[in-house]
Amino acid sequence: MPKVIHDTKFSELKEQLNQLLSHYGPEKMRLVMETLPVQSHSTVEFTTVTRDVSFLEAVDAFFESCKFIGFSQTTQTTYRSEMKLFQQYVKEHLGDNPQFKDVTNGEFLSDYIHLQSDINTKAKKSSFLRTFIKNTYKKFYGHQDLGDLKTILRVRWSNDEAPKAFTKVQIAEILRIAQSRNHDSLYTAIIWTFLGSGIRINELCHLKIGDIDPETQTIKVIPKGAENTKKARKINQLALMMVTDFIEKKYSQAREVMSDTDYQQLYIFSCTGGNKPITSRAIQQFMKSIIREARSIKDEDKDRLGPHSFRHSFAIHGLEAGIDIYTLSKLLGHESIDSTMKYLRMSQPGYN
Repeated sequence: MPKVIHDTKFSELKEQLNQLLSHYGPEKMRLVMETLPVQSHSTVEFTTVTRDVSFLEAVDAFFESCKFIGFSQTTQTTYRSEMKLFQQYVKEHLGDNPQFKDVTNGEFLSDYIHLQSDINTKAKKSSFLRTFIKNTYKKFYGHQDLGDLKTILRVRWSNDEAPKAFTKVQIAEILRIAQSRNHDSLYTAIIWTFLGSGIRINELCHLKIGDIDPETQTIKVIPKGAENTKKARKINQLALMMVTDFIEKKYSQAREVMSDTDYQQLYIFSCTGGNKPITSRAIQQFMKSIIREARSIKDEDKDRLGPHSFRHSFAIHGLEAGIDIYTLSKLLGHESIDSTMKYLRMSQPGYN
């Protein structure tokens, strides 16, 4: 927890310093202080000056922060919903507007997270709280060190709860079932895209024809948390062939009657002729029905598998094929290598 220095007769100066710290950070302030004449005899250690911050002040600052504004609309909606639930809990236990330091008490946060029995919900709430608290620390205290809260806001998965990947046998059966249902080859192409690129479900839904580049063997996706940008990701040759064949079959007539600009803007995976993207819910429902039918998947594993399991499969099978962890991290579009390290554990014998 950040140490709070209470007001003294120098409170006005401290307030001004605190504002400078919030804007520039302690390291830059220290460097500036070292250049001043008062430093002529010895180097003075610069101490971060902080103050009491209310919970509602922290909430407002979070929603006005560059961090929050930079999130995609989906992420913003999710975080607003999570904040509303957290505010209700805070109000019930601490009142309308307690001090931020009381809200971020380790025991208080732990009790809130463990109200949930579902491990995925716990992970979701922990992720939100980490982002919110780190943003507040940076804004008002000049750092982002969670200290002991790191342990509290880290969800540890047991082998029975952890994300699970498909085996190669299961993938073969899933493809066979998808092909037998013959939904205009739509879901077969979707599965191959997942398997060949490791992209997320929302990234796949918003792929357009113009995002495919056969020459560089890449697809351009809108990455998680960056709604207004597109980044190139690699796709393997077999998956690329399946996707381009699907586009040719489904949109050959559209290409003849539309301008090239309009044609390139069509969504690849669509139930409306390319005008609107397929929904993630539609993919999830279809995949759940296939998973229930698949005999190679144990009954106790069926609730743990879904479209995102293809991303896990891409990562684990990539490691087994000899891809190093740093290359894999780039292929998956992870911002930090730490996010990729979990796949090393998942690939260990006996994990499942």
